[in-house]
Amino acid sequence: MSNHWGLCKNCKWWQIEPDASVTDQTAGFCIEEDLQPFNLRITGNGGCNSYVHGEPARAEGSSAKPPEAAPQR
Repeated sequence: MSNHWGLCKNCKWWQIEPDASVTDQTAGFCIEEDLQPFNLRITGNGGCNSYVHGEPARAEGSSAKPPEAAPQR
């Protein structure tokens, strides 16, 4: 198991709406390069081993079903 596992709400690869609060229930878009083909919409309390600590990116359409925003990183 990776030592880099962490929650989406604390990950730089999580992208949320421009005015969204960073919470467990906020829906966003995982923009980690290897996961982008899956167009993964996930809440802040999700997590994985591609985690990199940082502030979430922000873009309009990140919480759409499926996400419509372009990755901002």
